[in-house]
Amino acid sequence: MEHKSFQNIHIVLVEPQSSGNIGSVARAMKNTGFKNLILINPADYKNDKAYKMACKADDVLLGAKVFTKLSNAIKDSSLVIGTTRRKGRMRYPVMTFYDVLPQIVKTSKKNKVSVIFGREDKGLSNEELKLCSNIVEIPTNKNYPSLNLSHAVFLVCYEIFRATPSPFPLPAWERVRGQSITLATMDEINDMYIHLEKTLQKLDYGEKGGTHLLDAIMRGFKRLFGRTGLMQKEVNMLRGICAQIEKRTVS
Repeated sequence: MEHKSFQNIHIVLVEPQSSGNIGSVARAMKNTGFKNLILINPADYKNDKAYKMACKADDVLLGAKVFTKLSNAIKDSSLVIGTTRRKGRMRYPVMTFYDVLPQIVKTSKKNKVSVIFGREDKGLSNEELKLCSNIVEIPTNKNYPSLNLSHAVFLVCYEIFRATPSPFPLPAWERVRGQSITLATMDEINDMYIHLEKTLQKLDYGEKGGTHLLDAIMRGFKRLFGRTGLMQKEVNMLRGICAQIEKRTVS
């Protein structure tokens, strides 16, 4: 029996450069029960090399959805996990994949989750990581931390597979516990961030510290809300608070 929550999990590859890697990712996904592959501006992948590496996972490979913009591919996701090997001020905080694994399993019961992997040579850009709820790394040997794209995807899919409860029906008393909730989409959450930033600007946040201060504050909010997961009514509540502040702020 297939895990229903797996239907809500999407593996997103940003500008993959090797058709062989795309085929290998399809195989890794099918090995662990995942089907939803999304490609952003991929290399040609409908060729013999990709089919060979997919190894009977052609249905995943040929069922991939292709987008030209990452933002369009994830706009209806409630949780977006970006993977990175590099660290820096613009990428703080970077958690391990195991830190967010419980959140992925819980959220995917009723909400769309996207896990994003970057280019083979340089990964995801800072701008692309800004679109993510959380930024994670996969722990590896510090002397040789770089993973092959398909290996990274397999590790992520396998750990989700292992952490997801059995798809067989639970007794009634177990079903009552920990019922899943419907979360806001990234489109709704991003609109909230825009509204929040405008409100902070009206309160003169960032005026003395410059745009760097406001950027840092917004990154902090994104990481905070990214760790919790926001319901639509909570997004509406926060936007309502912003609207009330704006009404009382003299331009």
